Amino acid sequence: MKSKKKFSPVIILFEPQLEENIGAVARAMLNFNFHNIRIIKKGWKPSKIAFKNSAKADEILKNAKVFKNLEHAINDLHYVFATSNRKRDLNINIVDLKNGAKIINNYKNYKIGILFGPEKSGLTNEAISLCDKIVEIPLNKNFKSLNLAQSVLLVVYELFNLNSRKISFVKVKKTKKKELLIFFNVLKNYLERNSFFQVKEKKGIMMRNIKTIFNKAELNEKEMKILLGIIKNLTKQRKKHN
Repeated sequence: MKSKKKFSPVIILFEPQLEENIGAVARAMLNFNFHNIRIIKKGWKPSKIAFKNSAKADEILKNAKVFKNLEHAINDLHYVFATSNRKRDLNINIVDLKNGAKIINNYKNYKIGILFGPEKSGLTNEAISLCDKIVEIPLNKNFKSLNLAQSVLLVVYELFNLNSRKISFVKVKKTKKKELLIFFNVLKNYLERNSFFQVKEKKGIMMRNIKTIFNKAELNEKEMKILLGIIKNLTKQRKKHN
């Protein structure tokens, strides 16, 4: 009899600054049976400081996957959830931690990533525009100051707690981020060729808004192929008339 595949979302650290925090994140993860970590920091290797602060969660650090940018780090994932407590000028769904954990648990038959930003500045709007939802950790309104490891600890605890109970989930179909990123590039090129971005200064903001629209739609592979087909057809038609 085959053993049931263990649900283990990927913890993604976006340009973490302190080795102490990376080690403490590994410690938090292993306490709640999370093993997969991705670190977006070019050339990063686990240091003595990281190992020391991991409290012998060495396997997490040794097996960490390192990426030079966010796009490469999320390529193979179906859903990515950003963690943030800052107000954002983005059209993206925001859920609290408890409900966010339930949603993540609902997609347990797919590859999930949970994205954490750097200690000092948090995630950029550009990074969040590639995510499906923002997960907010409820905090004191007058004092919001969690460090990176504490944030990870709260999220993995909530998921661990959910998965220690039997919970039914709905099967969903979702395209991988790799296909979505390809679509964004094709769409951007098409819009540029057709002078959609008339004000160059607003191009970045407009593309972020477009990305959040499609991320919220939770497109499956069939829908993605249809959209790409539409753009290709429109491109051909325009060439005929030129």
